[in-house]
Amino acid sequence: MALISAITICKGRLAHLKQSLPALMATGMEVIVVDYDCPDHAGEWVTATWPQARVVSVSDRPRFNLSAARNLGAAVASREWLVFLDADVIVAPSFMTVVEPLLRGGVFLIPEPRPPDLWGAIAVARRHFDAIGGYDEVFEGWGVEDVDFIERLLIGGLQQAPFPGELLRAIEHGETERTRFHEMTDRELNASINGFYRIAKNDLARHGELLPLEARQRLYASIRAAMLAPEPVRTIQVPVRTTLVHKYNIDVFLRYDFRPRSHT
Repeated sequence: MALISAITICKGRLAHLKQSLPALMATGMEVIVVDYDCPDHAGEWVTATWPQARVVSVSDRPRFNLSAARNLGAAVASREWLVFLDADVIVAPSFMTVVEPLLRGGVFLIPEPRPPDLWGAIAVARRHFDAIGGYDEVFEGWGVEDVDFIERLLIGGLQQAPFPGELLRAIEHGETERTRFHEMTDRELNASINGFYRIAKNDLARHGELLPLEARQRLYASIRAAMLAPEPVRTIQVPVRTTLVHKYNIDVFLRYDFRPRSHT
């Protein structure tokens, strides 16, 4: 039995899934397709065409949340290792036979080389995925959730190792498809908000402050509001904790200063 469950997501990408799923099914891995309120009814097509695949379908999700979709797929996976692949990524026939011997305790695998279109590809042991709570569903819109996932695995003590990037090929497509189901279509601004949230949240984790969901949501909302404010924000302070030193309460903050990047 294969050690790997491969998880892929579809929301408005049925044309891509029709190209990538046959190759994925041919590898012998357990394959899970998450129909995340897909307007193309991807789950119905998968069930009719590839009944061997496991389908997870959710409705009433007009905004695409890739983290939530990946967590839904992982929740039904039955194998020891999870491989996350976007619907626009085609795997080589030898993918499983090449990758399985590389799986070992204490590591996660990412493709090398790793061009931007393959940044979401990763292989991680189920126990390590569960240990860090999966993908952070607080992220909104495009970008950074994959970087955050890797960073939290590293914080958790895992090591990063490569698998051959030549085993994957991304289907070319337009940029507008990346933000089709997101509230914010400015990818650079959205990635800046997500990136700052990642930095602040994981800095807190390094200080021993592991935020529960509601606290992470409040942190994200405050960062988003600050970065969308009419007047540009130069400094943001994130509270860490309050501690007692003799007769004083000491409020501890992380301070972040913003400086525009030079493009010269």
